[in-house]
Amino acid sequence: MVQLGRMDFTMEPTGAARSAAIIFALICFGLGIAGCATETHRAAARVDRTDATAKPFVDCRGSHNLGPTVFLEAGAFSTSADWSLILRDLARSGRVCAYDRLGLGLSPDRSSPPTAEQIARELAATLDQLGEAAPIILVGHSNGAFYAETFATLFPDRVAGLVYVNGVGTDDLDAPQLISQLESERTQADLAAVGGRLGVARWFVDPKIAAIGLDGQGALRKSRALTSSRFLADARDEVMEILPALRRVRELGDVPPTIPVAVVVGALRQAPAPDEAWRAAEVAPATRACQGWVLDAIGASHVSPLGRDRSYVIAAVRWLKTPGLKAAAACTDAVFKR
Repeated sequence: MVQLGRMDFTMEPTGAARSAAIIFALICFGLGIAGCATETHRAAARVDRTDATAKPFVDCRGSHNLGPTVFLEAGAFSTSADWSLILRDLARSGRVCAYDRLGLGLSPDRSSPPTAEQIARELAATLDQLGEAAPIILVGHSNGAFYAETFATLFPDRVAGLVYVNGVGTDDLDAPQLISQLESERTQADLAAVGGRLGVARWFVDPKIAAIGLDGQGALRKSRALTSSRFLADARDEVMEILPALRRVRELGDVPPTIPVAVVVGALRQAPAPDEAWRAAEVAPATRACQGWVLDAIGASHVSPLGRDRSYVIAAVRWLKTPGLKAAAACTDAVFKR
């Protein structure tokens, strides 16, 4: 397997998967990328599908008595199912919740465009509905890390700590390689949505599930999501909003440095090889924080820290729960850990 930017691809697909991929590509390029993308722009106008008070699906486990509640924010084309193994493990040492953003997974359709700011406001409303008044530890994977960052920017008093897992963030704007990858992700998102309509997306499900290491109900729910044309279209809508949202959220300012931050960086071979700006952008949230920790997940891919290599994420959460480690009033009150 090779990691292309923040996306994983199996390099030796089965004959059936290879044939499906070729047919899929030929159809899309026969129509032209613009033709394949037509539904993207139509979907952006699909904003009156449900009531604005719709409640997302949330799976909470564990006890409130063992430190801050941990909330898990999935990445692009992902749901709470991606967190199933981490959810199970973290529930042994405290309260943890994974949820599906509106429009995805087991949640109802949304009534507003999926901007990062709107997703952050919806998360705040969800916390209110759950009675989660105390600050939470927010863990975000990939694009989900940007939603977590946006939440911490808009609602800093509600955040006890952040974990970026191979995360996207506003620092990516300083790394041309990462911007290029995010632009490529938009095309890939279009192709995935088209694949859902054509019925060929199912050929790519098993390698994705295997890359994470999901099993049982988590694997089943992941499979259902990735073969749902509704899910693929709504997930694509989110991806289309990321780049403009990065620029808007940067204008709001940085996450307060007094919020502790852990960054998990997958260290699997990448193509293209990350340059210095890429690395700097990846670790910037932790190096800028008063209390920050960078965990290099040796041998991990973009998605394996959700499953096979979840020990890094669990270690990051445990560090943020360390007695005495909390959002400080000022950096002079902090204890540093690198």
